[in-house]
Amino acid sequence: MKEKKKILITGGVGYIGSHITLLFLESGYDVIVVDNLCNSNEKSISRIAKITNKNPLFFKGDIRDTELLEKIFNNHKTDAIIHLAGLKAVGESVVKPLDYYENNVVGTLKLCRAMLKFGINKLLFSSSATVYGEPKNIPLTEKDEVGKTTNPYGTSKFI
Repeated sequence: MKEKKKILITGGVGYIGSHITLLFLESGYDVIVVDNLCNSNEKSISRIAKITNKNPLFFKGDIRDTELLEKIFNNHKTDAIIHLAGLKAVGESVVKPLDYYENNVVGTLKLCRAMLKFGINKLLFSSSATVYGEPKNIPLTEKDEVGKTTNPYGTSKFI
């Protein structure tokens, strides 16, 4: 019997993350979720399980916790990562810019280092339209210029 693909979803309990977790479980993947629950609620895990009759493997923790990431990767062969564990409020990022750089930049670097250590080379990163700054054209396309961000959130996603 062929082994199921295993996906790790960071921020997998949040609004977008819980929907993606649900879709991957329904598609037959084994799903590991890492979420610190700063913008979500653990009740989402039981709701996902109720809908799919499958339980994702859930770790309450932070992507900046290298020890946690290495424990997960050491014990669970992971085929790919969907990275959604970013702080996301533009206004809050202006008030707390260092929190955004710490979580969104440092956290992503720690995740990437752990992936490198364990030979995981597939990453889907949830970015943001804020990386485009003030748009010159609507709708935006991937060919539009990026990097002229207007807030710490956008800058942290651009980095």
